[in-house]
Parts: sequence; structure tokens; C-alpha cells
Amino acid sequence: MTEKITDLESILAGRVRGNQMMLSGVGLTPVEARLLWQYPALEEISWLDLDDNRLGDEGVSDLAGCKFLNNVQYLNLNSNDVSDAGILILAGSIHLPKLKRLHLKCNPIKGEGVVALFSSETLAGLQTFQINDGWTCKKRDGWRYKPQI
Repeated sequence: MTEKITDLESILAGRVRGNQMMLSGVGLTPVEARLLWQYPALEEISWLDLDDNRLGDEGVSDLAGCKFLNNVQYLNLNSNDVSDAGILILAGSIHLPKLKRLHLKCNPIKGEGVVALFSSETLAGLQTFQINDGWTCKKRDGWRYKPQI
């Protein structure tokens, strides 16, 4: 059983290195992550690794509304139980204008969220995203799929 996180210090302990915040495997739930989304120092972060947590669609919705993520260029949401519903919300976020790379592997995404990422006007800088195992989508004169075996 994962210990419940009740303060920001326990989330961040030893996990910020320069402009990188490495929070993979912390077990963050949406409620716990709300502590993080209120942290103004996130404005300095360009690399946000949230791999292997428990954010789900609710947590991604809160992340998409976080006003401190304007400088994030890399976002890892692998293994967070995020569905198309969460990706639809993320695709409409106005708080990730510099996002270039997005990792979404090992999430129950079926397609509607992917289409939303392709056509997102607010994530216009997005150049690459990975979904499921072995699929990378790259933007070069339009979007292209490249399966990686």
C-alpha cells in the first residue's frame, strides 16, 4: 500500500534538478497532485516526468488547468490510467504553450484523444507524442505515425 502524501515537501524531496522535475513512481493521486499544481516554482520547469502515477483523467484535467506550466516542453504521462477523455481536456489546455514532446504510453487511449492532439490549436508547438507501446506520432508537414518495433 502506498503511503498517502499530505504535503508538497514530501512530493518534491530530491526530485527537482535544475529545470527538471522527476516525479515518476511517486504514486500521486489527483488529490495529492493538487498540492503540486499550486506551486509557483513550476514556472521554472521545462521537463516534467509524471510516469507511473495514479492521476487518471481527473488529475490530467487539473494539470491542464495549472497556470504555472507555461514553460513545460516535455511531459511524461505514461502509466497514469489516462483515457481519451483526459487527453481531450489536455489538448485544449492554454497552459502548455511550449509543449513539444508528450509521452502517453500504457494508458487506455483508443483514438478520440489522439485526434484531438492532432488538431489542437492550443498545443500548436507539439512536435512528437508517443501512445501505446511502439507508436510515435511526429509533426512534419502534418502528422505522421511511425510504429517502432
